Amino acid sequence: MIEAIVLAAGKGERLGRIKPLVSIDGEPALSRVIRSIRNAGVEAITVVLGHAAEAIRARVDLTGCRVVTNPDYATGMAGSLNRGIESVSPAARGILIFHADMPSVSEETIRAVIQRAEQGVRIAAPGYRGQRGFPVFLHRSCIEELLPTLDGEVGARRYIAQNSEELVLVEVDDAGAIRDIDRPEDLGEKEETYEPAILEG
Repeated sequence: MIEAIVLAAGKGERLGRIKPLVSIDGEPALSRVIRSIRNAGVEAITVVLGHAAEAIRARVDLTGCRVVTNPDYATGMAGSLNRGIESVSPAARGILIFHADMPSVSEETIRAVIQRAEQGVRIAAPGYRGQRGFPVFLHRSCIEELLPTLDGEVGARRYIAQNSEELVLVEVDDAGAIRDIDRPEDLGEKEETYEPAILEG
């Protein structure tokens, strides 16, 4: 069994909106991420909230997800990932790490990473035109080694760099695997399909 962790706690200051609630064709970004994960066959999903948690709960259907809150979300991604990992079942083979501001990752990409994970690799991620994308898979045996490397805004990136020889890139034809909505210009041609979401707190 592989479980998913969706990081949705950040403040999104550069975008100027609550990123998990940015609307794509009328659907919040976080909802799209959760739907894609489920459609790819992953049933156990942990969503880590922080900034604007109540607003997100009110607009996103989190039924069936484990929802944990990181009160220290302002200190960076590391704390949120730590909280997510704490919620993972001891029976899980490993975890898939997702970001709520990457709503265009396809179901096919998720399945491709899962397929490699089930073949026994310790670290896997999609590769698109030479760039590593998301979701990142980490086998359970990585977790104890990963935790001491988490710091501030550094999530799993440092650990993956330190263990690059174990990283398996799964080549995909999916630009969504590397595309986030971090800044207004990232909305590109789809800007008119995004609804403003006021920053809270």
